[in-house]
Amino acid sequence: MMSKSADTISLRGAGIAYIIQSAKGQRFTLDSLLLADFCRIRKYDFLLEPGVGTGIISILLAKKFPLIRICAVEILPSVAAFCRLNIMRNNLGDRIILFEKHFATLKKSLKPSSFDAIIANPPYTRSGTGKQSPLDERLLSRHDHLADLNIWLELHVFLKNKGRYIMVISADRFAEAITSFRIHKLEPKRVRFVHPFENKPANLALIEAVKEAGVGLAVLPPLIVHRSEGGYSEEMLEIYGKNMAM
Repeated sequence: MMSKSADTISLRGAGIAYIIQSAKGQRFTLDSLLLADFCRIRKYDFLLEPGVGTGIISILLAKKFPLIRICAVEILPSVAAFCRLNIMRNNLGDRIILFEKHFATLKKSLKPSSFDAIIANPPYTRSGTGKQSPLDERLLSRHDHLADLNIWLELHVFLKNKGRYIMVISADRFAEAITSFRIHKLEPKRVRFVHPFENKPANLALIEAVKEAGVGLAVLPPLIVHRSEGGYSEEMLEIYGKNMAM
């Protein structure tokens, strides 16, 4: 039997999410929380989250915005089982629907131009590079074996005109991501870089692009995760809803 853990996570404006996840396999990380906080969501938005994992982002967004609906997609049966459990555990079965399939096959299930926003946390590492985990869940969540960045961005066909594609990516792939966005007619409009410490280079980039939009990019102030003297920064405590100890 797969070992599992019961965890709670909070996000400003969303309250607390209750998450069951594998003790050793795919688990949510800080980037998921930062992406959920970065998202600009409208009152009645219909969202698509490919590669939803155990559901942390969709669940937090559904709690924060009580009138939105979300279509979540996950290919790994073991991870999808956790996601389905978490949707029910957080009483969101009426607003989050889960498809257990590879998102590259979604054209058979979903209509083009039907979503207001796509939220994506794709694997950061190119297939064949970096340390390879022996666990399938971790390997596929960290390396783009099943879908490279361009395949993720091909999902733009499901966005309405002026729909938003919101993504977190490793900072060292930022230039690649911007090029890929524009190839798919997604114009980057907001960017925020995440730094582990104030005096350290960024390790993550949060990007919002808009379908068929004009040129014009807002670079937001950097997000600093940790204080130099230790502990989370003031903004990180706010993102966590100030429920984390310093």
